[in-house]
Amino acid sequence: MGDVTLRDALAAALLRNPELAAFSWEIRIREARALQAGLRRNPELALEVENVAGSESFGGADQAETTLALGQLIELGGKRVKRQRIAELDATLAGWDYEVRRVSVFSEVARAFADVLAAQETRSLSRELQQLAEDTLASVRRQVHAGATSPVERTRAEVALAAQEIDGQRADAALAATRLRLAALWGSSEARFEVVRGDLHVIDAPPSLPSLLARLAQSPELARWVEEIALREAVVELEEAKRIPDVTASAGVRRLEETDDTALVFGVSVPFPVHDRNQGERLAAHRALSKARHLRRAEQVRVETGLRTSFRELSSSFAEIRALRDVAVPRADTAHRGVREGYLRGLFRYVDVLDAQRTLFELRTRELDALRRYHGAVADIERFTGMPLRTPASAADPDTQGTTR
Repeated sequence: MGDVTLRDALAAALLRNPELAAFSWEIRIREARALQAGLRRNPELALEVENVAGSESFGGADQAETTLALGQLIELGGKRVKRQRIAELDATLAGWDYEVRRVSVFSEVARAFADVLAAQETRSLSRELQQLAEDTLASVRRQVHAGATSPVERTRAEVALAAQEIDGQRADAALAATRLRLAALWGSSEARFEVVRGDLHVIDAPPSLPSLLARLAQSPELARWVEEIALREAVVELEEAKRIPDVTASAGVRRLEETDDTALVFGVSVPFPVHDRNQGERLAAHRALSKARHLRRAEQVRVETGLRTSFRELSSSFAEIRALRDVAVPRADTAHRGVREGYLRGLFRYVDVLDAQRTLFELRTRELDALRRYHGAVADIERFTGMPLRTPASAADPDTQGTTR
């Protein structure tokens, strides 16, 4: 596997994510149960022999009466239709649960992809800083050799280089960890790709919070609860329908050996609900419905709170990126170049070079962290709303185009 784009990562997760595969099988299981729930009960065949193996005149089979009957349970109150409705709603709910998990996996992939991009740039930044430390050390050594500066400055430069090498190793380890987390989302225990390709620095101005809240109507996490409530209501209807007892009708023939006659027999049986009137199941169904309604409200609060929190993270990280990109980083870069050039002319001390260098690279690292948090917030918002944050209209409007570094 070579270079990976975000589209590649999403497609791989959709095809090979183990949890999504399990959810797809769950849908098929519930569809099979819906098929079974709609089938009618099988008839029952009964054979009954009376007046045999008794005493005196009933000792043989001369007085025997043999009855062969076919019985059929007749469900009243529309129980079969209601049972089938429950199974169909359960299958539909499984589809929504799959959609919720699919959107969640896509959000996790987008977040992990941004983490890998940020880790790759952090490693590049670390290598750049390490190369800069090596160049600075070489320059300091020349100045020490020429007697232009103290050997203490050389020691400081050597310490700075050693510290940067340690930071480089840490950046390599962090990149390896993020690569593994991304690969795990498409069911791989190893990161076999080379690098991920994408532009971490492309950002869009956040939309308004009311427009995002309006999108919650399309949220899979909330839409599934419509089916959940409908399912619980259907269960209540079925349990209420069980108040009406079912009837078993039977018909058959009877053979009377004593008179060598044959007769038809008919029968109807109805349960006599003295003790079990299904009151417990009806009460449980009503309480399960009440529970589902409270859970739907709790889920709505959770999703809306999560969206508001992610929006604040998106807005704050966007503002931080713009401030760093437009003001802080360019000025720190200018100051760093000026101090390095001045140091070579003897205008600044080496400690001033280190301070300017540290400030510049801390700001650049801070920008990468803000970009990572920005794209993570975008992924969370898309998970809550179930749709891309950037609409085709905004992508075509130059006034809302994203900004790049």
